[in-house]
Amino acid sequence: MKVDFTAGFEGRAPVSGLGVLIVGVAILFLSSPVSAGEKKIVYELKQGDHWEIYSMNTDGTDAKRLTHTQADNRAPNWSPDGSRIVFVSERDGYKQIYLMDEDGSHQTNLSRSHGQDYNPMWSPDGRHLAFVSDRDGNQEIYSAAADGSHLNRLTQSEARDYSPNWSPDGTKIAFVSRRDDNYEIYTMDADGGHPVNLTQNPAEDGRGFHSWSPDGTLIAWGTDRDMNRDGNWEIYLMNADGSKPRNITRTKSDEQMGMLVWSPDGRQIVFTTTRDGNNEIYVMNRDGSGAKNLSRNPAMDAQPVWSPDGKRIAFVSNRDGLEDLYVMDLNGDHPQRLTSGGSGVGAPRWQP
Repeated sequence: MKVDFTAGFEGRAPVSGLGVLIVGVAILFLSSPVSAGEKKIVYELKQGDHWEIYSMNTDGTDAKRLTHTQADNRAPNWSPDGSRIVFVSERDGYKQIYLMDEDGSHQTNLSRSHGQDYNPMWSPDGRHLAFVSDRDGNQEIYSAAADGSHLNRLTQSEARDYSPNWSPDGTKIAFVSRRDDNYEIYTMDADGGHPVNLTQNPAEDGRGFHSWSPDGTLIAWGTDRDMNRDGNWEIYLMNADGSKPRNITRTKSDEQMGMLVWSPDGRQIVFTTTRDGNNEIYVMNRDGSGAKNLSRNPAMDAQPVWSPDGKRIAFVSNRDGLEDLYVMDLNGDHPQRLTSGGSGVGAPRWQP
């Protein structure tokens, strides 16, 4: 069974998630972070023929609709201080990057273009966004201040460049490019300088997902470079400079890997896989050892994301008939259904 786990994720924020937007905007971030108390999960919910963004408490209570349009609003992503949410909206006829307060107020179009802008990713300090846009005729990576000003085109290639991912210290951006006639993972300086091909392999590297370790020393990614050996995708790990690539899954089945997300302490990786014949959520140590099936259910379980304290995992499952949002303990115990009543759900993100 072959499943395309990248479908629907292009142009969305990953798990890594993700796995994919100064002082002139500092006033936006002078307000104190969300006060201590009940944190939220933000997510997208399908309402009829379009998607809206909601938030709720982490136990499923106090669900609140944040967007109110008849167009798609998708890929919500919290600012590092948890006070704002960036998302992608088609309310203006194009995919545009919007910003709103955590309660849904002050929704603002940051893109203001006639191109397709998507995959916004916050810089670690919350002052910038990196995103993908075709406003100049092909998919390139741009950055902007968090109020949409100071637009800067970072990639200069006729090929397709996408999936920007900031390093934890904010000095580098990893991304995927087809400039070498196949998908490769690159890094560049935050201003677009010094692009470097890290993977340098004729296989498809990083097409579905890639993710920095929390300490910035490693990058994990998906690749089919072992396809001729085992007929499947694998998860690889390399040093942040591209050295010492190694296979950390090494399965021997027609396995399709989905998104991967590092634990907050960087010791584990949660990922999705079909190794048991259906889409399941697994966790493993950072070296690939100790792999364990967390979801243990014949339904489709996908889109896992860690809670900030690393004690719980939110995920999407259709185990009760429709796609809904769930949370479970780190060992997979006590799965709890948080949503009901929509025709689809996705992109859960915990408030920092």
